[in-house]
Amino acid sequence: MAEGALIVTSKGFGKVVLEEDFATRKRGGKGVTAFKVTEDSGPVVAVEHVQTEVGQRVLIVTAQGMSLMFPVDEIIIRSRTSGGVRLMRLAEGDEIAAVVV
Repeated sequence: MAEGALIVTSKGFGKVVLEEDFATRKRGGKGVTAFKVTEDSGPVVAVEHVQTEVGQRVLIVTAQGMSLMFPVDEIIIRSRTSGGVRLMRLAEGDEIAAVVV
């Protein structure tokens, strides 16, 4: 079992980043990059704590009412600075409204 962060963007891209990839920072730190945001991926809209290999499922809902549920284990594990993969194909003008684990 591994723990990490599920990161989802407004245009349906996402990835899981393991907690080991995030270094501990002291007070006053400037933070770290968690997702390589591009015009194609859109801004990050959700970050959720997930565990792999325990059967967790993720539900993604769009602004136009589409929804998709699938296992967290099907989402690719990537590094902090890389882009994500398409989790959900969206209709024209639609965007991710909610993510629930």
